[in-house]
Formats: sequence, C-alpha cells, structure tokens
Amino acid sequence: MSATVLPKIEHTISLFESPVLSEWIDYNGHMNDACYVIAFSQAVDGFMDCIDLNESFRAEHDVSIYTLQSMVTYLQEVSEGENIVIKGQLLESDAKKLRLFMTMYHANTHDELATMETLLLHMDMKNHKASPFLPHTRSLVENIQTAHNKLELPKNSGQAIQLRRPK
Repeated sequence: MSATVLPKIEHTISLFESPVLSEWIDYNGHMNDACYVIAFSQAVDGFMDCIDLNESFRAEHDVSIYTLQSMVTYLQEVSEGENIVIKGQLLESDAKKLRLFMTMYHANTHDELATMETLLLHMDMKNHKASPFLPHTRSLVENIQTAHNKLELPKNSGQAIQLRRPK
C-alpha cells in the first residue's frame, strides 16, 4: 500500500467542492434542505479518502463507515450555480468512532452556509458489526486528531435542538 499524502491538517480539511446543481434547487428557488445533506455526505466520503478508507481499501478489507447520528444547521440560502466548499474538523475519535464537524462555505464569499456534525462508526462488513479501525486507518485518524485537538471547537458543535423559552 502506498503512503498517503495527507492534506495540511493544522487547519480544517477541504473535503468537497461543487457548484449547486439544478436538481438541488427546491420550490423556493434555493438549495433544498435534503440536498445540503447530500453535499455533506459527499464530504464524509472525502474524509474517508483522507484516512484511506477509499473504495479499494473497503473492498480489500471488507470494512466501511456507517452514520449513527447527524445534526444539520442551515445558516444561509444558496442558489443554483453558486460554488460551495465543505471543510471538516475531527472533534473526537476512538477505536471505532469518529465525531466529524463540517462547515459548508460559499466558495467565493466565504460565508458560512450550513454546518453538520456527524457521528460515524467503523464497520466489519463480513459480520455487520462495529469493529476497531485497522492499524493503517487508526494511524491516519490519530494523526488528524492530534492536529485538530489544537483547533478551537466550532461554536455550534455539540448543540441539541431546543426551543428557547423566555425566563
């Protein structure tokens, strides 16, 4: 297996870039809420590539990643054809799980458009059970985690859904 060239990890990692596709536009004339999740899902795949859990590795070792939980926060509308970029920060990890925080930005204005925090689980696909990361993957995760531990936590990480009631 060839050595992986990691992106600069002293900062968040660029995981996905795309123009907003016409099929992502809803009846309100902007990106549909479900399509933000599609873009974030593509960014999770980008993170999997960063830790060498690409298609060939998954097939060779019969492993994958499942999503356990996600929380999306919609901040601004985005329209068809506008370019987006999603960057990720690894907030926590252990032998089997990853807690990844992603921010979608407008590629030109750099405005924050949305965030998604997600909990991911490493799976043994032969047995359909959670399993520890293989040593190669674990090493890459630890490298990213060490660097991202130095970053400030995103302001809305770990937030729950709630109505704010006057006191």
